[in-house]
Amino acid sequence: MPQYAVIQSHEAGICPMTNKAVREFLMSKMPDQEGLKQKLGVKVLLEIHLDPDHKAFMLFEAKTAEAVRDYLVQAGYTHYLRTEFHMVTPIAELLAQAKDMPTIY
Repeated sequence: MPQYAVIQSHEAGICPMTNKAVREFLMSKMPDQEGLKQKLGVKVLLEIHLDPDHKAFMLFEAKTAEAVRDYLVQAGYTHYLRTEFHMVTPIAELLAQAKDMPTIY
């Protein structure tokens, strides 16, 4: 199943740890997340905070990138987080593909 990496960040002023409105919004959305993951066919393999910065990392497994995107939007993450979205290729697979790639130098 394809995997997708998401790096999220926000300004200090909208951190759920310090901003009451953002915290209340986040806490109101938390109970819905499991049902939303099931509905969209999205599995979260890893969800960690990158201390001490205002960043987080999530690793997803889903049939499509659109399913992950829809989860991030519908779960409310896009209201207070900037999101970097990446397709994931295992290093061993990438190295196997590199054998057939022409070099430029």
